[in-house]
Amino acid sequence: MGLAVVAVVAAYIAFSGDGGDAAVSARARMDAPAPVVVEPVRYASNAALVEAVGTGVAIRAVTLHPEATGRVVEMHFKAGQRVEAGDALIRLDDEDEQLAVDLARVRLDEARQNLTRYEKVAPTGAVSTSEVDRARSALAAVQVERAQAELALRKQTLVAPFSGVVGIPEVEVGDWVTEAITITTLDDRSTLLIDFEVPESLAVGATIGGEVWATTWALPGQRFLGNIDAVGSRIDPQTRTLRVRGRFPNGDDLLRTGMSFTIRMPLQGERFPSVPSIAVQWDREGAYVWRVEDGAAHRVEVDVLKREEQWILVDAPLEKGDRIVVEGVQRLRPGRPVEVTGEAAISAVGAHRGE
Repeated sequence: MGLAVVAVVAAYIAFSGDGGDAAVSARARMDAPAPVVVEPVRYASNAALVEAVGTGVAIRAVTLHPEATGRVVEMHFKAGQRVEAGDALIRLDDEDEQLAVDLARVRLDEARQNLTRYEKVAPTGAVSTSEVDRARSALAAVQVERAQAELALRKQTLVAPFSGVVGIPEVEVGDWVTEAITITTLDDRSTLLIDFEVPESLAVGATIGGEVWATTWALPGQRFLGNIDAVGSRIDPQTRTLRVRGRFPNGDDLLRTGMSFTIRMPLQGERFPSVPSIAVQWDREGAYVWRVEDGAAHRVEVDVLKREEQWILVDAPLEKGDRIVVEGVQRLRPGRPVEVTGEAAISAVGAHRGE
């Protein structure tokens, strides 16, 4: 019995001595406010930037062919020249067509005179009603013949269907041409159209009138602002992309049909909390941050949406200005008191669109 009492007393003394003081000290440290550095929550847009490659085409572009067969007798344009709608480009030999027009006019005058004479004497009974009707029909037929002759004459001259810039001529004076021969090209470059592809995941952001920017290797350092002019009606099942067409003013005539362009289309998104990347912690349950509220640390679960430089866009119940711990997270547990020792000066790069 004496030995047992001695052992118990010794154990009590040991527990009440240095070992007990260490345990009490450890608990005190755990309950003491943890020093932390915080950063306020900002809000930023979940914006995206679509980048694609496209080829420019003039808003109107045609390859010109003659409307008749014949020999070229006049050339009225040079390569790169600007022409207006209706300007003559080439004229074919039209001597036969001009004679046909002259003959039709003579016959027309004769038919009109006959009809006028018959209508004057018809009341006297000198000509029958049927003869007057035949004279009217003859006049109508000759009018059609004249119209046909004038049309054939017009077809001997190729005119510009719209205003634009002509290309290199493919024929010379004296060449015999048919309707299959290419004369030149004509481009209305006042506006350039560029088709590009948008990924399926971002297709809903492509709306008529939205801004798009274009750059080209041919003109380094220059950006051209345009707008979305048309959006495809369906997603391509092979590429999982949507066809979009941008419209770019080209008043300075710097852009050309066939140029390759890099297209950038900014897409506006919803606004979400933005927190410093060093504040986001991970465990088996997912991502979370520590929010300082009423002098204590509170764990807040977050879904990471987008990383951008030193900031992360998250979906979480956080308000603008909430203080998030960025230093001292290792010592935190839910509800532990904290002492804010300062605010971090994290660069706003990546959150410059936030508030």
